[in-house]
Amino acid sequence: MGISVNKWAILLILVAFIWGTTFAVMKDLLEKVSLFNFLFWRFFLAGIFLAIWSGPRWKSLDSTRFRQGIFMGFLLFSGYLTQVLGLNWTTASQAGFITGLSVILVPLIALIIGQEPLRKKSLLGAVLAVIGLYLLNYVDQLYFGLGEFLVFLCAIFFALYIVFVSRFAPEADGPPFVALQILFMTFLMGILALFFAPYKPWDLSYLTGLQWLQIAYMGIGATALAYLWEHKAQQVISATFAALAFALEPVFATIFAFFYLGEVLPGASYFGGLLIVYGMFLAGREEKKVVGV
Repeated sequence: MGISVNKWAILLILVAFIWGTTFAVMKDLLEKVSLFNFLFWRFFLAGIFLAIWSGPRWKSLDSTRFRQGIFMGFLLFSGYLTQVLGLNWTTASQAGFITGLSVILVPLIALIIGQEPLRKKSLLGAVLAVIGLYLLNYVDQLYFGLGEFLVFLCAIFFALYIVFVSRFAPEADGPPFVALQILFMTFLMGILALFFAPYKPWDLSYLTGLQWLQIAYMGIGATALAYLWEHKAQQVISATFAALAFALEPVFATIFAFFYLGEVLPGASYFGGLLIVYGMFLAGREEKKVVGV
């Protein structure tokens, strides 16, 4: 069993790596494509991919799983929406740091709802990860206004999502359960695109072949497979360890941006990345179900 657990822990880190590569891809894509149009097609492709994959397994979604899936889709949608809105009134570095606070919100929420006990080394690992995120995002001066408040709400929604994945995943069949979440989110994103995007959701005339490849990578790889793998992994891995694994996302983003875009960050940022890695290592040592992480 240990080998299986270890496999899923590594897969969570792979998910963080995939999400880390998306920053550079989105930066290039969003220079030409509206955000809400992009989000609609990203989630639409992901939802259709998982819906087809699920096949007859859709029958496993009883009324309880259906309500849970809608709830999870709403959490994801709310997280993305508050992040997007918050970025209008705050800087990318502030948003990156505040969003990363979910790493310490997860164990606190899990404790409050009785999902997981609070482990000392895991909490220490989360604190180190928060310090690392601060350094990695090189936030010169912290301040709290409307934008920061919205992004903090985003961190809460994403933290809730991680915690409830651990609660629901053991009893839910992954492909249809995740497909339902993403299809519901697609529906809500379609409404936003209909009213606030420059193109209607069904208008495809402005997208080039390269942009479709980028959207397909974001939809199939960074959404459908990533959230399915998260669901599978959190059937075994704790929400706290998952949050720390996902804190590696900006570390991978920094590495990928260096090679893909030639971006170079201050030395303190790289030290912050090392703190995040060490924080995850500490939590991994205390993760009772993880062997050899």
